Amino acid sequence: MSTTALITAWSAVSPYGIGGDALAEGLRSRSAPEPSAAPEEWLSDPSATARLVPGFDVREALGRVGTRGMDRMTGLAAVAVRELLGDDEGGLGTGLVLGTAAGGVQGFLEFTKASFEGERPIDVPPSKVPNMAMNRAASASAIRHHLKGPNSTVAAGRLSGLIALAHARRLLADGRAERVLCGSVEEYSAGRAQLEHRAYGTERVLGEGCAMVLLEPADAAPAQPLAEVLSVHHRIALTGDFADALSATVHAALRAAGVRPDEIWAVVPGGAPGSAGEQEQQVLQALFETSVRDRVQAPDLLGDTAAATGAFQLAALLAAPDGAGRTALITATDPDGPVGCAVVKLLAGAA
Repeated sequence: MSTTALITAWSAVSPYGIGGDALAEGLRSRSAPEPSAAPEEWLSDPSATARLVPGFDVREALGRVGTRGMDRMTGLAAVAVRELLGDDEGGLGTGLVLGTAAGGVQGFLEFTKASFEGERPIDVPPSKVPNMAMNRAASASAIRHHLKGPNSTVAAGRLSGLIALAHARRLLADGRAERVLCGSVEEYSAGRAQLEHRAYGTERVLGEGCAMVLLEPADAAPAQPLAEVLSVHHRIALTGDFADALSATVHAALRAAGVRPDEIWAVVPGGAPGSAGEQEQQVLQALFETSVRDRVQAPDLLGDTAAATGAFQLAALLAAPDGAGRTALITATDPDGPVGCAVVKLLAGAA
C-alpha cells in the first residue's frame, strides 16, 4: 500500500455554521462570526461571550434516536462525520482518529457532581457515565456512521489535531485502514469556560466546533485529491523555551518534506494564549515574510477553539483560494509544553 497520505475531502461544524462551505466562506471574508448568546446555565461570567455553532442542538441535528444523554462534544463530532461522509456508509476499512483536549470537561464535572450529591458515590445517573469517557465522541461517531476500522482518540491539548493527523498517516502506512477520517473537536460549556477564564482571563473569547478530513493512500485516492500531507513533527518544550523547540521542529519537518523555508507559500499559526503563542509568532516572523504569514486567514476568528484548533488550521488551508500546487505550513504550541507542525502540499484549488 502507498505510504503517501492524501486528503480527498473535508468538512466542518463551526461558529459560521454546519458544513465546510460555511467555514470556507467565513474565513475568506476575514470577518469573525458574531458572538453567540449562550444559554444562561452555561455562563461562568454574565459578561463573557462565546462563538458557538449557531442554533446547535444535538437532538435536532442528529435526531432523537440514539442521542438521549449525548453531550455537545459528541454531537459536534458526529455531525462533522456525517457532513464529511454524506451518503457513504463507512465500512470495515474506514477508521477514525479524533483529537480532543481530554474528552468533554462538562461531562467529567457533571459525573463528579452527581457522585458527591448521591447517597453513595456510585449513585450516578447512568446517562452521565458515557460522557465522562475520553473516547466518547470518537466511539459514538463511529458506531453511528458504521466506521468499523481502527478507532482512536488523541488527547494532546492544542496539538491534538496535528497529532491525530500523524496517527492517521501511520494507520494508512501500516495498512491498518483503507482510509481514515481525521480531525479534532472542542465544545463550549460552563465547565470549560470556568477553567479557561481562570487560566487566561475572561477577555479571551471561547469558540467551539469540529473539523474533519478524509485521508486516503495515493493508490486508492480519486483523480483529483485536495492535498498531500508531506510531514508532521511534534516534540515537547521541556524548559518552556517554545521558540527553540518549535524552530527545531519546523526545520525537521521541512527537511523530511524536502521543502525549503522560502518555498512555503502560506503559514497558519495556532495562536495559543500566553508565552506559547507569543514565541510561536517570534519563530514565524524570523522564518517567513509578512505576505506568507498573512496569506491564509488563521482560524482565530472562531474564538479560542483549543483542541479543535489544529483541524481548523488544516481546514483553513483547504479553503484558501489560489493554493493549488503550493506548499504550506501549520504550526502549533500548547502552554503545557507540546509544539508541532505539519507540511502540506495543496493539490487542488478551493471551490
